[in-house]
Amino acid sequence: MIEDFLLGDNPFIGVSHLAQEKAREEAKVSTVKNKIKVLKAALNSGATGYTFSTHDSNLELLAAIKKEENLHIEDMNYYILVPYAQSYIRQANKAGAPALIQKIIAEIAKHPSRLIHALKGVMMIDPKIFASLFIEMNLSPYMKILPPKKVKAVLLHEVLTELIVSFDLIDLLKHIDHHVHNRLNLGFGIETRNIGQVYNWLRKNNYFPEYIMTPLNPLGYQMAPGKTQAEKAVKEAGGRSKIIAINILASGAVSFEDALKYMQSVKNSLYAVAVGTSKPWRAKENFAKITSALRQC
Repeated sequence: MIEDFLLGDNPFIGVSHLAQEKAREEAKVSTVKNKIKVLKAALNSGATGYTFSTHDSNLELLAAIKKEENLHIEDMNYYILVPYAQSYIRQANKAGAPALIQKIIAEIAKHPSRLIHALKGVMMIDPKIFASLFIEMNLSPYMKILPPKKVKAVLLHEVLTELIVSFDLIDLLKHIDHHVHNRLNLGFGIETRNIGQVYNWLRKNNYFPEYIMTPLNPLGYQMAPGKTQAEKAVKEAGGRSKIIAINILASGAVSFEDALKYMQSVKNSLYAVAVGTSKPWRAKENFAKITSALRQC
């Protein structure tokens, strides 16, 4: 049963997996003022939340929402994707990996409680502690703005998910899960474009996170290792984790009508669906259609 209809942030930060020019144009029109108009239009048409990465522009947006009279920050549920991997890749390319690590450690050291945990990690030579603190550090500025009860989940970016699965680091994933649940009191999940293999790995380890975010669309775009295997994995995982469907339009290659038909065929396995746009009129139109087609009475 679909509980949340989410506005996604990709168009706000200039991400389009198929067209760089389209992404640049969307980012150009996505001023804070326009983003707020999009959010209002989406909420007025049935959207219930916002899913976003820890990109600086989202921090700016949320701070602006908090000052809005006609849009309250408590009006939405939030699903936060951490970290914003592209930012760290750029920093590493520019200054080198050692400089990036020094910067991360310096950020952790600014908070006494995190510093104590970091020192514990050094003494025990335990990378799990550093990984958890890294996630917490990325979340910190957002949690100062958002109502904690409205933050439904922290989702591990697909880059980290794939690394963890590739190196069979189940203990690390469980530790991060425990840290997010018990120290931060938030739901935890993972993002993946490789749901077929990730599901098999999770099943092998008899562990399933509360949430799994993954692409679902009629083209099978970003549904590895293949559409049929991905659909099977989503159906089976849907009984153990809350599945959040993203990229349902296959980066614009699928019409909204075809995407809706496909979503209706898989909706019983889903907990939430995310759709992104940078245009208020499209947010109004799309969320009116998707909530009408998929919302349970």
